[in-house]
Amino acid sequence: MRRLLLVGMLLLSATSCDEDGGGGPDANSGTVAGTLTPFRSNEQSSEGGVSRATHLPFGKGVLARLKDSMRGAKAQRVRRSAVDQTDPGLPIIPAPLGPPPLARIPQEDPTIAGDVVVRFEEAGVSPEHVLSATALPGYRVVHKGHASEYLHLVGFEAEDGHAVTTDETRELVSKLAAVPGVRYTDRNLRMYKTAVPDDKGYGLQWHYPTINLPAAWDIEFGADGVVVAVIDTGIVSHPDLNTHVVQGYDMIADPTNAGDGNGRDPNPLDEGGDEPQGGSSWHGSHVAGTVAAVTNNGVGVAGVAWNAQLLPVRVLGNKGGNSFDIAAAIAWATGGDVPGITQRPAKAAKVVNMSLGGSAPPQPLYQDAIDAAVRRGAIIVVAAGNENVDASNSTPCNQENVICVGSTGLSGRRSSFSNYGARVDVVASGGEMVEDINGDGYADGVLSTVLDDNRQPAYAFSQGTSMAAPHVGGVVALLAATAAKLSADLSSSQAESALKTTATPIPSSLCAGGCGAGLINAQAALRRIQSTDPALEPPKLSVSTSTLFFRQSVTQQLTLSNVGGRQGGDLVVTATVSGAQQSAVSFPGGSTKTVPAYGSTTLDVAVNTAGLADGDYVVNLNLAGSGAAGSATVALKIGVGTSDDLDAIVAFVWQNALTGEWEAAQEAITVARASRGYDYSLALEPRTYYALATIDDDEDGELFEDGERTGFWRNVDSFEPLDVEAGDSTPGISFDLLPLAPIDDDPTLDVGASCTDDSDCAEGFCNTNFPGGYCSLVCNTTACPAGSKCYTVSSSGLKNCLDSCSREVGTGQGDCRSGYVCYSDGTGIGACQPSCIGSGLNCLPPATCRSDGFCR
Repeated sequence: MRRLLLVGMLLLSATSCDEDGGGGPDANSGTVAGTLTPFRSNEQSSEGGVSRATHLPFGKGVLARLKDSMRGAKAQRVRRSAVDQTDPGLPIIPAPLGPPPLARIPQEDPTIAGDVVVRFEEAGVSPEHVLSATALPGYRVVHKGHASEYLHLVGFEAEDGHAVTTDETRELVSKLAAVPGVRYTDRNLRMYKTAVPDDKGYGLQWHYPTINLPAAWDIEFGADGVVVAVIDTGIVSHPDLNTHVVQGYDMIADPTNAGDGNGRDPNPLDEGGDEPQGGSSWHGSHVAGTVAAVTNNGVGVAGVAWNAQLLPVRVLGNKGGNSFDIAAAIAWATGGDVPGITQRPAKAAKVVNMSLGGSAPPQPLYQDAIDAAVRRGAIIVVAAGNENVDASNSTPCNQENVICVGSTGLSGRRSSFSNYGARVDVVASGGEMVEDINGDGYADGVLSTVLDDNRQPAYAFSQGTSMAAPHVGGVVALLAATAAKLSADLSSSQAESALKTTATPIPSSLCAGGCGAGLINAQAALRRIQSTDPALEPPKLSVSTSTLFFRQSVTQQLTLSNVGGRQGGDLVVTATVSGAQQSAVSFPGGSTKTVPAYGSTTLDVAVNTAGLADGDYVVNLNLAGSGAAGSATVALKIGVGTSDDLDAIVAFVWQNALTGEWEAAQEAITVARASRGYDYSLALEPRTYYALATIDDDEDGELFEDGERTGFWRNVDSFEPLDVEAGDSTPGISFDLLPLAPIDDDPTLDVGASCTDDSDCAEGFCNTNFPGGYCSLVCNTTACPAGSKCYTVSSSGLKNCLDSCSREVGTGQGDCRSGYVCYSDGTGIGACQPSCIGSGLNCLPPATCRSDGFCR
C-alpha cells in the first residue's frame, strides 16, 4: 500500500561498529538491526529465478554511485553446481484421470432443442434406415449428419408447428433409446468458448485462480459500462491500459508535490519521480492493470473486469499525498461537487479503489467524503496496509462504509506484511514474493502494468495490500454489472455482504490476528447476486495451482474449489499420491474433503523428508472429484538438503544536505550472513537514511544486476526513510530480498515454435523429438518467458517451459499450433503438446492414445 505520508520514522540507537555491526550503544551513534528474508525459488537459481532487469526505486545515476560505494563490502562466495541441460525429450503430460474437462458454459440449459444423437450397434446404417427407425408420431424427423460410422444426428420438428422444447428433447432422447439396434442416445449440447483469456502473461497471474476468478468470468467478465476510479499516483500511457482509460483528474493541489509545474488540473498523468532521486513506482498503473487491463487481446496481462472503464485520479506525488486531496478525489470521482473544479467525470465512478493510507485513527474528513460517495451509490475499496500490524490505526481502511482488504499469498496464508484484525473485511491475493510455491521460477507477486527504467511499457511483479485491493475492486465491478443485468443497482452494503458471506474462512493458524471473513470467492459472490439455486448445477472441481514446492519437512495448504453446485450432492474430493517417494506425503487433516456449492476448502499436504537423500523429488497428488465433478493432478516438488546460500550486503544511504547527492560510506555498510539467518546490526551516525540490500547472485562482484535479489525498507510498495538518533536502538528493520523484474511481453524465445536446431530458439533449445521441432527452455534456473509455463518433465525433477494455451483446454487444439493439443494442468489453462496421433510419441502409462489426440 502506498503510504499517504512518510510515517513511522524510526528512532535508532548508537553503537560502535565492527564488521557485523556489533558493539554496545554510545552517545554518538544509533543502532539499526533486522533480518533479511531472501527469495528462494523452487530451485537454487544462478539468476535468482528471474533473468530480467532489476527495478529499484533509485534512478540509474544514483544506483551507479551506490554500486561503487558498496562494491568494497565483503561477502562470502558459494559456488553452485551446474544444472543438467540435457534435452529430456519432453514426454507428453497425461491429462487428469476421468472424463476430459469441458469448457465452462453459460448457466442456461445447453440442450439444442430437437436434436438427438443416436448411436447404432451396426456400422454404416443408411440415413433412410435411421429416419425409419427414429420416426415418432407428431414429429417430422430429418437426418442432420454423421459423427462416425455409428453416430447419427437427427432433428425433430413438431407437426403442429410449436417449437420443440429442451424438456421435450429429453423425452425424445429417452424414447429413442428403446429402439431396437440402438446402443444409446444423447442430447446434442451446445459448447462455448471458455472465458479464460489468451493474454500472454495470464499464465503468470496465479493470483486469479486463487479467488475463483476464471469461474466467475463464465458468469460476468466484461463489467461493460462500470467505472472504477483508481485514486493513486495517476496513470501512464500503456497499450494494455489506454483504451480503457477515461478522462480523469490531477487532484494534487501543491505544485511542488505534483511535479508537473502546477496544482490541480485535468491531466492525471503519473509524472514518476515518487521514489528517491528519480525512481518511479508507477503504482497507480500497476493497480489499474489489475482492475481492468485490456484483456483477451493476445498480449500482456488480464484484468479482473475485462471491459470496465478506468477513471484515474492523481493524489500521490513525489512527496506522497494528503487526506484533503484524497477526500476531494473521492467526491469528484463519484459525482460530487468540488468548488473550483468545473470539469466533471463523463460518468461517476461506481467503484473507488484506494491502495493508499497512513497511520492514524479514523478521520472525520474521510468519513464525510466516504458517506457522501456511498449515498451517491459508490462502493469504496481500501487497502489494509503493509506494516504487519492491527489495521485499527490504518486509515482510510479503518473508516466506516469501506471494504478494507488484506493480502494473502498463493499458500492461502496471510502475507507476512499484511495488516490484520477486526477492521479487515476480506482478503485477496496480494503476493508473497519471498516464495515460489507454484514453481514457475518467478517470485509469487502480482503481475500487472508498469513502465520500465526507460519509461517504456512493461509488466512487473509486485506485492502488497495495494495489489490485493484492486482484485476486490475489479470483482465489485463484476458484481455491479451482474446486478445491472437484473435491473438492480448494487449498493455498498450489498457488495460487502456478498463478498463476506461467500468468502473462504482463513484459520488462525494461517492468519494470526484475523483476516476478516476470509479470502474472496469471485464466482460465489456473483452467484449470490444472481440468487442462483445451486441444486440446479452439478459439482465441478477446480484447483488453484498445478505445482506445490516443498523445502524440507513442512505442511502446505492446497485450495480445492467447487465451481459448480450441489446437484446430486456436494462435491467430495479424495486425494491420493503416486510416485517413488509417495510415502513421504501425508494429509494431516484427512485425505477426503467435502466442498460446498460455489465454495472452497483447504487440503493440508504434509511432506516428511526424514530418510530421504539430498536431491529433488516429484510426487503426484491425484485429486478425484465425486461423480462427474472431474479430477486434477498437482505435482509436489520436494527439495531435500540444505543449499549454502550467499551473504547479503546491507547499505544505509543518505542525501547530502549541501550537494543533494546520494552517498554511501563503508561505515554505513554491513554484511548479513546466510550462516546467521541473515540477521544484521549496524551502528550509524545520526541522520536520515534509506536502507537497501542485495545479493551478488552470480558472484561476479557486480551488484544490482539483472534479476539479482534486492530489497529495501519498508518494502517493494513503500520506500521509506529512517531517522537515526544518537543513543537509541531500534530492531525490526527487516525486509525481503526479491528478484524485482519487469516482464518482457515479446520475448526473444518463442516457446513452442517450430525449429530444426537450437539456433532457431534464441537462448533456448530445440526439442527435435517433437513433430516439427519445439523450442523450449530449461527452467530449473531461469524463469519461462511470457506465454509459457514451467513444468516438471522428468522424475529427476528436470523442468522445461511449455507453450501455454487457454482455448479448448483438455478438449482440442485450442490456441496451439497445428498438430498439437491443449493439455489441461488443472488450473484452467494448459500446455501445448503434440497430438498423440501420428506424432510417434508414446503416452505415459497407464494413459493411452485416444481418438481426440489426447493421452488419457
